[in-house]
This record gives sequence, structure tokens and C-alpha cells, in this order.
Amino acid sequence: MDKSTIKGLESKGSDAEIRESRISRIVVEGYDTSLPREDVEKALRNYFASCGNIIHVYVPINDESDIPNRFSFIYVNEEDEEKALRLNGSDMGGGILQIYAYPFHENYLDDVLATMKEGPGHRRQRTLEVTGYDPSLSMDDVESKMCKHFSPASAFAYRTCGGLKSTALVYVLGEDAVQMALELSGRSVDGMNIVVTQVLPRKPIKCGYYINPYGLARQKNKTTE
Repeated sequence: MDKSTIKGLESKGSDAEIRESRISRIVVEGYDTSLPREDVEKALRNYFASCGNIIHVYVPINDESDIPNRFSFIYVNEEDEEKALRLNGSDMGGGILQIYAYPFHENYLDDVLATMKEGPGHRRQRTLEVTGYDPSLSMDDVESKMCKHFSPASAFAYRTCGGLKSTALVYVLGEDAVQMALELSGRSVDGMNIVVTQVLPRKPIKCGYYINPYGLARQKNKTTE
């Protein structure tokens, strides 16, 4: 990669730091599991907001009972992990939180969470905001590199803004695919440091079907380029 390309991928301040960071996974327990999942997610996101960019909050539930699991997962930039861990033992709404690091290579909670795994019929589409790619590339090239990086978990959607802060949206299906994408964040792809900056909140499906985002994304590309 020549100097001009490298310079084009750099930005100042927090943007550059986010691009260079990996994502850390943290386990939280001690919250009120009688609350709906959405309320627990919102409470955790607000509680950890002072620690930096909260990329994703995942509260596993049993699809049959809708009861949140005692373990939830917070995803932050690697440089914010220590701040999040300092909240261990603090009080959140009357519950004393237990907070500890749970790196992606760890799996000792798999058996506990086995009943919370999403079945094929319950996997929801999730949208990831991704940055770090070369904004001078054509949309076809960006799509190819994104799919190569996140495959087989995703399909590239579309670019949301231009310039040095170019952001792409990537659709994935199910929480396992989200986990895979977060684990891959910060790794180099053909000299580009592709970073997931946020997992967007769920949008409930209000009808008996949904529109395939892959087709919508491609259509939007044609109308916005």
C-alpha cells in the first residue's frame, strides 16, 4: 500500500483509535432477571455508557419463556475494557453486579447458555456499522472485501457516508453471526483495518414476513451513487 493510500485511511483523534482497537467481551451478572430483555439491555447500556463506546449488549433469553439469562455480555473497545471492569461490585438498581472479562476464545459458559441458543426460526437480522475501509474504492470492491472478511456470516449492505469517516452497514443473521463479526473486528483485510463500531438495536418485525435487506442494499447503492 503506498503512502497516499495509508494517509487516506488515517483520521485524527478517537476515530483513529477506534480503527486500531480490537473488541473486548465482558460478562455481567447480578441484574434483575425479572425484567424484559429490552429493559435489561437498555439499563446495561446506560450503566456502562461512561466507560466509552458500547458496541453491543447481548442479553440471552429462552425463546419459549422470554426470561433473560443471569449472564449478559457487553462489548467495548479493547482500550475501554479496564474502565468497564472497575464497575465490578457496584450497585445497579439494587443489584450488585459481578463483572469479569470473557475473551472470545473462552467457552466455559457454553453449557449454561445452550438452552438460550437461537433456533433457525428465531434468528433475527442484525445490522453492524463498519468502518476502516478505503473510501476511494468502488462499491463493488468494498462489498467484495467485506464479504471476504466476514464470510460466511454476512452480506455487505451500503455506504452511509463518504470521506475519511466512511461507514458501511453489514447485515448478519443471528447472534452467532454477530459474535463472529465482533471477534473479527480490528483485523486487517488487504491492508485495511476493518472495525465494527456498533451493533444497531433490534427492530421488531411487525408483520408475517420481512424484506430481504440484500436486495434493498443493492437497490440503494444504485440510487445513491
